[in-house]
Amino acid sequence: MARAPFNHGLFSVISLTFVSLLGFPVISPALPSVQAALGISTQNVGWIMAAYSLPGLIFMPIVGLFADRFGKRRVIVPSLVLFSLAGSACALAPDQETLFVLRFIQGIGACALSALNVALVGDFFTGHNRVRVMGFVGATQNVGSGLLPLLGGTLAAIAWFYPFLVSLLGIPLGLYLLFATENSPPLKKKETRAFLGHAWNNLMDRRILALIFMTVGFIFVGFGAFVTYLPVFMKDQFAAAEVLIGFILSSRAASGALLATQLGRIVQLLSYRFLISVSFLVLAIGMVAVTFISSPWALIFTAVCYGGSFGIVRPSLQVLLLDGAPEDLRGTFSSANSFGLRLAQTISPVAAGAFLAIGTFDQLYILAAILSVLMAIFAMTSIALRPSDS
Repeated sequence: MARAPFNHGLFSVISLTFVSLLGFPVISPALPSVQAALGISTQNVGWIMAAYSLPGLIFMPIVGLFADRFGKRRVIVPSLVLFSLAGSACALAPDQETLFVLRFIQGIGACALSALNVALVGDFFTGHNRVRVMGFVGATQNVGSGLLPLLGGTLAAIAWFYPFLVSLLGIPLGLYLLFATENSPPLKKKETRAFLGHAWNNLMDRRILALIFMTVGFIFVGFGAFVTYLPVFMKDQFAAAEVLIGFILSSRAASGALLATQLGRIVQLLSYRFLISVSFLVLAIGMVAVTFISSPWALIFTAVCYGGSFGIVRPSLQVLLLDGAPEDLRGTFSSANSFGLRLAQTISPVAAGAFLAIGTFDQLYILAAILSVLMAIFAMTSIALRPSDS
C-alpha cells in the first residue's frame, strides 16, 4: 500500500503550535515549587507568567509586519533559538529577579511562535480544510496544555528547575524549518508607509476588533483564574502535590481535544455565535464550581469545562479572523490577535494576584464567572458573529 505523502505544512503548523505551549502549561504546576525555592510571595507568583507574556505587548505587532514583509521563516527560526536558550537558562536563575528577566527574554522569542503558527494555516490551507486544520491546532493546544502540566508537575517534583529545560525542544524544530521548508515571500511589495496604512485600515474593521476582544476576554478569565492561580489554590487549600496539580490541570485535554478535532463538523450544524456564547457560559459554570468543592479531585470538573470551552472558542475565533484577513496580511492579523492574547496573559495573573491581596479565592472565582457571563452576552450580540457570517 502506497504511503500518503508527508505534509510539511501540517507538520510545521502542529509542531510550532506545540512548541509555543512550552512557556506556560509546563511551568504552571511548578509554580509552587519555584515559589518555595526562590522565596517568591503569593502576590508575585503571577509575574513568572506575566514577565513571559509582557514582551508580546511590545513585539507582537512588529513580528506580524516583519513576517508579511520579509517572509515567515526568517522570523520564526531566530525566534525559536531565542525562545529555547532563554527558557532553558531560567533553570539557572538564582533569584526571582533573574528569573523574571530571563522569562522576559524568552517571551520575546515566543512572540512569533504563538502568532505565525496560525498565519501558516492561512498560507497552507483554504476553505473547509482550513477549519479542519485549525481544529487540529486547537486540539494540539488542548492536548499540549493538558499533558504538559502533568509533565511539568512530575519534573517539578524532582527539582523546581527541570520544567524550564523542556523549552530546548525548540532547537530541533528550528533546524527542521531552516533546512526542510521554504521561506514565504510577500505576495506584492508595497512601500513601507503604504503597507502600514493598508494594514491599519484593515485591522480597524469593527468585526476584526470584536473577534480580538473575545480572545482577550476568554484568555483573561482562563489564564488568571485557571492556569496561574488554580495550582496555587490547590496547594494552599489542599496541600496538593505537584504531580496531582499537574494531573488535575491535564484533565482539560480530553474535552478540549474532542471538541476541537470535531470543529469542522460542529460548525456545519451550529453557528459560531451559538458555539462561542455557550462556551463562555460553560467557562462560567466551571469557575463558580471552584467555590463549592471540598476535594482537589472535584476540580477535574472545572478543568473539563475550561478545556471544552477552549476547544471551541480559540480555533473558532482564529478561523473567523483568518477568513477576514487579506491574503497579504495574515501574519499581521494573527499577530494582532496574539497581541490581544498576550495582553490578557500579562494583565490577568497580576490582576488576580492583586485581587487576592485583598480578597479570597472564592471571590476570585465568582468574579471570573461573572466576567465569563458578560463575555457570553457580548458574543450573543456581536456584529462579528452575525448568523449570516457563520
